Amino acid sequence: MARVHILKWLYKHSPVNFYSITENGETIIKSINNISVGYKFDEKFSTDKIEKLRKQTKFFKRFSTIIILLSYIALVYGVIFPNYTYFEGSLKHVLCFLLFVIVITIFIAFANSKIYELFLRKKYGQYEKTHFPSSNSIEDQSYKDFKLELVKIFLLVICIVGVYFWIGSPHINTLNMITQGRYEDAVKMTTLWSKIIPNDPQWYSLRAYAKFHTGDFEGAVEDYDKAYNLENNEYKMMNFDNKIYVRYAQKNYKQALKDFDKEIENAQDEFDRDSFLWDKAQFLYNIERYKDALKIYDMLLVNSENDRIYLIENRLYYERAQVHLRLNNEQEAQNDMDKAFELNLDPKFQNPIPAPTLLLNN
Repeated sequence: MARVHILKWLYKHSPVNFYSITENGETIIKSINNISVGYKFDEKFSTDKIEKLRKQTKFFKRFSTIIILLSYIALVYGVIFPNYTYFEGSLKHVLCFLLFVIVITIFIAFANSKIYELFLRKKYGQYEKTHFPSSNSIEDQSYKDFKLELVKIFLLVICIVGVYFWIGSPHINTLNMITQGRYEDAVKMTTLWSKIIPNDPQWYSLRAYAKFHTGDFEGAVEDYDKAYNLENNEYKMMNFDNKIYVRYAQKNYKQALKDFDKEIENAQDEFDRDSFLWDKAQFLYNIERYKDALKIYDMLLVNSENDRIYLIENRLYYERAQVHLRLNNEQEAQNDMDKAFELNLDPKFQNPIPAPTLLLNN
């Protein structure tokens, strides 16, 4: 019983409840964008006229809704996605944008209401603008239309949820394509979703991985760059390292070192700068530029003495020892090895300097 009352209350405040007949035999038509505004005609509309107006009013409401929806889509793809960093972390910018959205919505609703008013005046004569009365009476056809609209919305939600669970998460499906070696399909899937949600870095990261395996190295680098610039979590560095791996696979060492230097120069703090320097030292080791790698390890060990606890001294000494061995500096290598063991007796840190590796964001 309560459900019926709730439905009736919703109906009375819905756009579907679009007309009312007064005791004086006047017809009041509800505004399409303001449920409290009505247009009073000094006559009682016939059933045929009401049915005709019902269809016409529904058209105007649909038109208004579609225009507002399209404006929201335009704002999302024309403003939010291209300028997401402008809104990120700035409540002031977000509130200003929301105010702009409200103004746009009000303007569209106002313009459409004026068009509807002109239409009513032209087709049904002069009217008096008044308050649309709240009535306990329920017009059967309008109430049926209202319930039909609710059913449509409910079925749409069910379909969307059902399709999601039937098809599955697009991210998981793309990962499955990649693990199955269907790289071309993965590129198509990620390209589609990168257009739908262009500020999601995972699409570019996954597409870069797939492009690499199709032989499109430049496309992979470009996508890893996009993912790196969009990412702001633990996967950010993974995208940069993957880009370096692609350079490494191409043997484009010069460009890889330029990429390192750019990030080192633009690092926001000491932690980022030292992290990129450490990665660069390992990269130099892997391309057999041992003297250049040694200079960076020397610098990092000096930095580690200045309370930079994120620089793991025992690991730095151990890696520098490997560089010294490559340079046939056996005594220096032994000294560094002894120092590494002195700082940490746990043998687990004794791993070779890692080679560039392509990682999958999953």
